[in-house]
Amino acid sequence: MNSVIDKHLEEYSQEPSLIVEVPGVSVLFGEFADYCKGYSICAANDLKLSIGISKREDSLVKMCNTFSGDHKRFSLSGIKYRKEDRWGNFVKGLVLSLQNSNAQLSGMNITFTGTLLASDTETVASAIGIGVAIGLNKMFNLGMDSSQIVRHVFQSSTGFCQEGCKYMTLITMLEAQENNLLLFDNQQVTNRSIEFVNGSPDYRFCMIESRIPPLAMREELTFKAGAMKRAFEILKRNYPNVNLRDVPESELSERVIQIDEESRQICSYILDESKTAREAFRCFESGDSQAIGKLLNKVQKGLRDKLDLTCPEVDWLVKRANEITGCFGACMIPTGLSGSILVIMNSNALDSYKERLTDYEHIFGFSARLKDFHCQGCAAVVRSL
Repeated sequence: MNSVIDKHLEEYSQEPSLIVEVPGVSVLFGEFADYCKGYSICAANDLKLSIGISKREDSLVKMCNTFSGDHKRFSLSGIKYRKEDRWGNFVKGLVLSLQNSNAQLSGMNITFTGTLLASDTETVASAIGIGVAIGLNKMFNLGMDSSQIVRHVFQSSTGFCQEGCKYMTLITMLEAQENNLLLFDNQQVTNRSIEFVNGSPDYRFCMIESRIPPLAMREELTFKAGAMKRAFEILKRNYPNVNLRDVPESELSERVIQIDEESRQICSYILDESKTAREAFRCFESGDSQAIGKLLNKVQKGLRDKLDLTCPEVDWLVKRANEITGCFGACMIPTGLSGSILVIMNSNALDSYKERLTDYEHIFGFSARLKDFHCQGCAAVVRSL
């Protein structure tokens, strides 16, 4: 918190009157389930965005991004999208959406700090939107509930900014509870939670950060997103009156419908991944860590063989993990950073795996980081004067 206070004071010669913290989001299963309106398992992670806000006496909004070193400003009147404003558009779009709902706002100074700013664009846009919305809701007594906040942020991201945005990300940021996983229904836009405490003496859920460059896989993911959208447009034409998540995977694998091979592989993987998310949630409920490990390996195989979404560094880390006795499973999962891997191991396997990470650094030049996986709490105002 001191970082955002100090930076805000340095930039604007005043302390922030309000500070909001927003977590990142990890998707353990069902990363792409929004394409078929399927199921996902999410949790808030330990990446953080801290936002300091103070009022101004004029109608200007001044912003500072400490990660990029950028400074942006705009007037509350005549707000327009400008490509060169980049991340600043996430704030502009939200403010315009609030104004269109008759919110009365004044000028303000805003400072952004935190590890989450190194995340992919969609995660940063969602976090900035959620954090600023929570802050302005408090500062200007707007009286918005969670659903209204989500609606404004979603409209801003997809409409004004033309960026991808997922309801499950926004809702996880807003509603996640510490030590809880969320099973998210992308069709009904509902969720239910289950307690998750990573404290068993027999096994640990851990995160491996491969430390590959942030942009290493983002271009590939952007290209693949277009292919996924096209694939499900084809599927919808074949099943106009069926919920896409209920399309039998067998009709794809047995080539019952006319669809090109790439789209068939994409749809097959995503439909199966949605079902896997529901199965994994039942395994979490029963505490069956070995079954969860098998499901992680299944998803990782699909990412590699059906979607071709991997890289040599991730392949090496996953393969080395599964070579060790006592490893139940490993899979790359989205956390906002590139190349994050969820792994389940017992203590002996973890000790052996740590030794192998030295070889990883020698081969690839990156120092991988191994840490316990934990579920964090939701976005909140942590200081209000």
